[in-house]
Amino acid sequence: MHFRFRKFWGSAAAIALATCCLSAQETATDPELSDLLLAYQAKVKEVVKTPLSKAQAELDQNYTQALDRAQQDATLKGKLEEAEALRTEKAAVAENTGSDLPALPPNLREVAALRKKYLDAVQALRTSMQKKLEPLQKELVRQLEALAVRMVRAGKGDAALEARQLAKDYAEQPAGLDGDWQDQTKKVTPKPKNLPIVLKKGDSISTVASFKPPVEIEVVAKIDKLDLRLGYAADQLIFNWERRPDELRIDGGPADRIYTPMMGEFPQKKFAVIRWCVEKDRQTLWVDGKQRFEHQGDYSKIDRPVSILAYGSEATVQSIKIRRPAAP
Repeated sequence: MHFRFRKFWGSAAAIALATCCLSAQETATDPELSDLLLAYQAKVKEVVKTPLSKAQAELDQNYTQALDRAQQDATLKGKLEEAEALRTEKAAVAENTGSDLPALPPNLREVAALRKKYLDAVQALRTSMQKKLEPLQKELVRQLEALAVRMVRAGKGDAALEARQLAKDYAEQPAGLDGDWQDQTKKVTPKPKNLPIVLKKGDSISTVASFKPPVEIEVVAKIDKLDLRLGYAADQLIFNWERRPDELRIDGGPADRIYTPMMGEFPQKKFAVIRWCVEKDRQTLWVDGKQRFEHQGDYSKIDRPVSILAYGSEATVQSIKIRRPAAP
């Protein structure tokens, strides 16, 4: 799992900003609107992206140096297991895995303490930079709304609608950094009354928001017995199908009617983690860290919500999270 995950998300130091999956080049058809979006992107780069990347690189360097000193000390004291864990940690940081570092062996408190200090510093940095992003995004919304009014007066109806839609998208999407998880558990329809969300047999939920690749979806859920179905890069992805529970079934989308034996079994009566990574040319699926499926195809046109259906028995959804990759 880790190789594909690292390749998909890229460097923790190479950080990009969430922009509602929109870019000036891909979205704006009017020159004035395009100029406004490009100016916003330039300001974000100046105020947030460049300082964030520089600070992250410094944190990585300081952490690596601390690990190196600890590794030397552990080696001299004959603590070979600890020294090996420290060496692995250094390699993981060098490979730019960001906060998704490999599991540590148990009872290595000193290594765990070093990691916690590093991750706390990374989170504090990203939180401070997100606070700098928020007013920039609010100002963009204000400028887009004002531009839409001017375009209406100028008789540019289509461009005005485009500007208004962009303003709506940015206003509804919380300012955030790409690579950070966004919790969608409460942002589903029908609106949940309680958490975790309990789906009776035949019930379904869908995220209010739609998502475009590249995107990573994490669903933590459990089922009583049979037939849990997810939708996004496929109309339905079926675990524990009632006729052949061990067969992973995919219906709809670029991987339509690909049925994989021995890959569809889902744990019963205990929570499991589903990771669904969808790039523009590939989808990959894991359950509890084990890869179940991979397919290359054209996923670039997907723009839809994530759905969960308890088809064969009751299901409990603990969380639904989404994140977008940081730019390489």
